[in-house]
Amino acid sequence: MMLDDVQALVRVDQHDTRRVLAEFPLQCRRARELRAAPAIVIARPRLVVMVGMGGSAAGADLLATCAAETLEVPLLVHRGYGLPAAASREALVIASSYSGDTAEVVSAVEVALARRVPVAAITSGGALGALAARHGLPCVTLPAGLMPRMALGLLVFPALSALAAAGVSVAAEADVDEALEVVRAQAADLGPDTPTDKNEAKRLALAIGQRLPVVYGGPLTGTVAYRWKTDLEENAKLLAVAGALPEMNHNEIEVWGGARAREMHAVLLREDGELAEIGRRFALVRDLLGPTAGGVSEAWARGGSRFARLLSLVYLGQWVSYYAAMLRDTDPWPVPILTEVKRRLSAPEQPRSSP
Repeated sequence: MMLDDVQALVRVDQHDTRRVLAEFPLQCRRARELRAAPAIVIARPRLVVMVGMGGSAAGADLLATCAAETLEVPLLVHRGYGLPAAASREALVIASSYSGDTAEVVSAVEVALARRVPVAAITSGGALGALAARHGLPCVTLPAGLMPRMALGLLVFPALSALAAAGVSVAAEADVDEALEVVRAQAADLGPDTPTDKNEAKRLALAIGQRLPVVYGGPLTGTVAYRWKTDLEENAKLLAVAGALPEMNHNEIEVWGGARAREMHAVLLREDGELAEIGRRFALVRDLLGPTAGGVSEAWARGGSRFARLLSLVYLGQWVSYYAAMLRDTDPWPVPILTEVKRRLSAPEQPRSSP
């Protein structure tokens, strides 16, 4: 089987993405030690706006989900130019752009500066790093050299520390310790050297096969479902769909009664802490989709804390997308169309000719 043939993976994976994924636990441990300079010294904010796009926003999604039911300070994830009107001087803006050249994030920081909203930056440099240096903003400087989607640990853990410095603690130290241990164990279980019969990520990639993956989470894991979607699209160049229960029970579930359902594979992201009502809905979805879908799989989070469970599912999804890429003879590292979009947007705009 190709997925158990490490040399076959090496031939396809020309940028050694498997090494980056295998080193994710180490990335997380190192990222945990990173701090902003100058230090973040502000009163506890009434609102936190976490700004980012693409892979740089995924960490914000994870932290906002962790905080949603336990923290009285709202964490708002903002994807886009500028800032929401609610971002006042009593808010904190955390701007994340791994490259530092994400136009939307730079725009948000410029608006924050104009409004005199406190800002902290997380970046490896670029325009965001230069803007932070010019204005003396707290900035966590990240090591460069990765694709943003491969730098999740570098984006999540400094944001955790920035939030804690502002008096907004999202995860206890014990929860972070547990999450690091969980991904360490996963790295051994999900890597290329672990055979398919013992490797959950390989089995899920094979189960999806050539079908359209449709990833469903619950109230907690719905944001992770979206991350699975984007990893499958960027790494495997495979269109994917993401949704969440209970919302999909009110609309999208009708799709699974059609003739095209055989061309789709549902992946249900589960966790031991889910509400009994959500567990019942997942069971119902599995029963209803089973006879019509091309396949239905479940993936269960690891760990006891909310933070550990979310991070474990994200890490599993990264490996699933990697093996899905291998099955398609696709190098998961380059994103040529995305790169072309950025290149064209960064070029000077040409004047439009008169009609």
